[in-house]
Amino acid sequence: MADLINIVVCAEQTEIKVNIKNKIDPEKLEIIGYSEFNNEAKTRILGYSPDVVIFATESENIDEKFFDFIEDMELASNGCSPVIMTDEVTVDLVNAAARYGVRQVMSLDISTEEFTKNLEGVINSERKLSKKINVERKTRSHVYSFFSGKGGVGKTTISTNLAVNLASRGKKTLLVDLDLQFGDSDMALDLNPTETIVDVVRDSLGISIDSLTNCAVTHASGLSVLASPSSPELADYVQSAHVKAIIDIARNNYEYVILDCGCNLTDPVITALESSDTIFMVNDVNILSLKRAKLCQNVLYQINQSDKVKLVINKNAKKNNVKISDYENILNMEAYAIFSSDLKTINDSLNSGQPAVSYKPRSAFAKELNAFAEKVIMEREGKEGLAKAKTAGKAKKKGLFSK
Repeated sequence: MADLINIVVCAEQTEIKVNIKNKIDPEKLEIIGYSEFNNEAKTRILGYSPDVVIFATESENIDEKFFDFIEDMELASNGCSPVIMTDEVTVDLVNAAARYGVRQVMSLDISTEEFTKNLEGVINSERKLSKKINVERKTRSHVYSFFSGKGGVGKTTISTNLAVNLASRGKKTLLVDLDLQFGDSDMALDLNPTETIVDVVRDSLGISIDSLTNCAVTHASGLSVLASPSSPELADYVQSAHVKAIIDIARNNYEYVILDCGCNLTDPVITALESSDTIFMVNDVNILSLKRAKLCQNVLYQINQSDKVKLVINKNAKKNNVKISDYENILNMEAYAIFSSDLKTINDSLNSGQPAVSYKPRSAFAKELNAFAEKVIMEREGKEGLAKAKTAGKAKKKGLFSK
């Protein structure tokens, strides 16, 4: 099956958004995000790295400012094709749009078949043009949230080790600690950040890639880490809108974004889950964890996020009374990844200030984590991407994974 054409819709009116959504052929097209005509649109739209951006509005709203807005997006240099949809298409509008680099102007009343055909034509033309002028399309970043209904299940251990593993393979990776009161991802990696997520959201110039990179600290693997607040009382500075802005910016500047979420469903955590592409629900193997997992699944269903959830089982052992099959049957999903109970490796690595994947790369946990990372890469980048990641990982082992 051919790759889907990824679309971002930029529109203000709900009825226009619904109109476009109803024209989507799920076998060929996918809407990966929405935006509005505001100051945050460029960051938000480019963060998705779409194939096509549809700017949809009524014809009475199309003027020079409208075209300036599209031009300021600099979509062509990012391998994206701008398209306009409106209620009245005229020759003058088509000519004006062409001068601003718009690839197609379509009526909001266009049929589903013609809509799909036109977008396929736009993409084919864009690919030919890109080859001629050597425009390299950005790979759309993927955002992974790690979430659990209770503490102590190993959520931070798995998320930090995955982030380090990806970075060690040459993947531009950002780890954001969203356990805003008691996060300790920085401690797990033996980092001493002088600035945290609070400094990003309180920057007088606003949240930007500059404030994000300036406040993040770099691990030896190349991983960027944005630490949680230095003390619990500072957590209230970080609001849902801040979390959304950080994720939008990160999408446009990193290949992999890892969010280590707190256990409580606060507004910032809900925003993180809603903004993620995949939610890894981490559980250890006992009856309390199973009960919490079912409660979390119900809550995620209520906020329309259950389709993103993948089950991760940690601390698995033969002596456990609760079995993995119990989780799979009650939650009605297969375990995506399973980690053995390897407490000595984990505790020793934490005490040494090193991630387990580099502290003991031959341990059971490190091998299982490596398989987890390769599965993640394979799903996102395919065989070719995984092969490149393996090559890059081997090259780095001489340094980072020397033990």
